[in-house]
Amino acid sequence: MRGVLLSCVLVQAALGLAQADSLRLRYASTITEADLRRHLEILASDSFEGRETAKPGQWKAADYLRDQFINMGADSLGSRTTSSDVEGFFQRFDLIESGRGTISVRNGAGQLELGQDLLYFTEVLDSSLQVKELIMADIHQADGLDWKGRDMLLNADSWGPGLSPTLLRDNLNMARQRHPRTITVLMEDFGALARMAHGEETRLSLAYEESRRKEPMPQVLLVRRAAFASLLSPKARKRLARLKAAQGIPVDLDLVVDRKSRQVESANVLAYIEGGDLKDEVLVLTAHYDHIGIQHGVVYNGADDDGTGTVALLEIAEAFMRAKQEGHGPRRSVLIMPVSGEEKGLLGSRYYSDHPAIPLSRTIANLNIDMIGRTDSAHADAAPYVYIIGSDRLSRDLHAANERANAHVGIELDYTFNAPDDPNRFYYRSDHYNFARKGIPSIFYFSGVHEDYHQPGDDVEKIRFDLLRARTNLVFHTAWELANAPTRPALDAAKP
Repeated sequence: MRGVLLSCVLVQAALGLAQADSLRLRYASTITEADLRRHLEILASDSFEGRETAKPGQWKAADYLRDQFINMGADSLGSRTTSSDVEGFFQRFDLIESGRGTISVRNGAGQLELGQDLLYFTEVLDSSLQVKELIMADIHQADGLDWKGRDMLLNADSWGPGLSPTLLRDNLNMARQRHPRTITVLMEDFGALARMAHGEETRLSLAYEESRRKEPMPQVLLVRRAAFASLLSPKARKRLARLKAAQGIPVDLDLVVDRKSRQVESANVLAYIEGGDLKDEVLVLTAHYDHIGIQHGVVYNGADDDGTGTVALLEIAEAFMRAKQEGHGPRRSVLIMPVSGEEKGLLGSRYYSDHPAIPLSRTIANLNIDMIGRTDSAHADAAPYVYIIGSDRLSRDLHAANERANAHVGIELDYTFNAPDDPNRFYYRSDHYNFARKGIPSIFYFSGVHEDYHQPGDDVEKIRFDLLRARTNLVFHTAWELANAPTRPALDAAKP
């Protein structure tokens, strides 16, 4: 009799698992190439003006996303949170838009203007500065100097050939951590950085962070070495040629700056799917819906970056909503959140992580999607794949859940960029990081950089919708797994 009872229990368990798999497959099947294409052809069209943060195109995209969430029956968080910044489906946040204005570097020997010899990356609003001594720094080595209020000189040519914007940013961030007053970066040639020339961009920053800033960010200049040397005395020029770290060079330079700033507004879009018996816990799914707008009269549509992640969220939300409407909703609540400001420095996700509409203590994980519609050069002729980044940084449970979910999809999970020493540092470059920095287990789904990254050729006709659907399915199955698991993913570490 005992054996019969045990057999019955095992049969019932097997039937339960089969039914659960049948349900998740039923709702995964609602994610179609046709629906992904339909949404993407709208969001990545010229009429959305490249969806630049805080510009009309971004707000047009936000309205489109809100309307889609309303049509599928998702709830807003406006009446479910005490956060004053959440209104309906929008979490609004203020930004400071700083125009780059004009700058010149001058002394009695001459003057450098923007363009051929000077690029400008300043992050302060001072109208002018006088520099009397520049001190050479090696930002990769400790030198024991108190840099506060000093003027730092960096030799970019020592960082290797072909300085990329990413490497420049990372090295400048290290330099800023020493709190100098100014940072002057010398280069033989601007190369790929030339397109970042002053006057073509504005800088956006979070208003609440600017208001809390105790010290101004250092003024940053990129200067061509030969032009810089022309402003120096013959003696100082000779000293510059043999200058080592922690050594100074006397100068007499005036940095004259004319900048203007104003407050603008952006928003994250929040669609809430309330769970069942574990509804107080929430799984957050993100993708950035902004892109880089219009440059020199050309619309940068950002079909892959990150139109693909945005439409994936719409399809995943619709699948969960259909399950809920048919009585098979998730045990935990699911927050679908297209965020803005990623292209300007992960601003929308940073704002949410510092001002969560649902307490982070109740947030079990973040699944973030950024560019999943094409292939990179490493997989040109490979089987379907996706890069998985960060899945095991904070929680082995999260990593295992994603691996189990892939049993229903069967694509290659490539962990190349998950390596802690990955020189691309993708782990720090998309919106999941703002959850990870708060100790929330996170996964970044990514298909790699291609030749149209941040170029006007990132258009819908180049998207592989078969791959987009497969990768979206993986995220859905992982979300389903997490939203319905008996327990939330356990943390293995307190911070990334």
